[in-house]
Order: sequence, then structure tokens, then C-alpha cells
Amino acid sequence: MFETPLVLHGSPFSRDVWQELLRIPAGQTRSYSDVARAIGRPDAVRAVARANGANQIALVIPCHRVLGADGALTGYGGGLWRKQRLIQVERQYSR
Repeated sequence: MFETPLVLHGSPFSRDVWQELLRIPAGQTRSYSDVARAIGRPDAVRAVARANGANQIALVIPCHRVLGADGALTGYGGGLWRKQRLIQVERQYSR
């Protein structure tokens, strides 16, 4: 995890989502519904996905660690192949 202070520009909801993304350990993943539950908004799965996609500092706030409910790779601005590779690299180094 980065130790750099961050100034997050977004709605309070988006900032809550991004703060939760920062809590996902390297090499681990969560579903959008997991993130929604973690921020106390279990019915806001689609809004979580939008906030995840609006993240402008993807390698610092690890939006690639969020998967679909079935564990499938879903949308990633850098391409799904890159999302898969980032997860693989993190898992390799987190062992």
C-alpha cells in the first residue's frame, strides 16, 4: 500500500468507495457487492462500479482488485488483460 497522502476529488460516495479500495490487500480481490456492503451501502452496487471506474489514479487506488460477483474480470480502463496481469503480479509478490 502506498504511504503517500492523497487528495481525492469526487463525491463523498466516490471517496468512500476509493477509501475502501485502499483497504483491499495486494493480491486479494473483492466483488463490487463486497465493496458496497463494506461502505454500508449494500444496494449501491452499480454506483460502486461507477465510482470504481471514475478512479483517476488506478495504480495508487487499486480499482483492478474489484471483480464481478461471479469472480469474472469486468471493465477496466487499461484493458482486461492488464487487470488480470496486475492481479497475477500482486498475488506472486504477496506470497
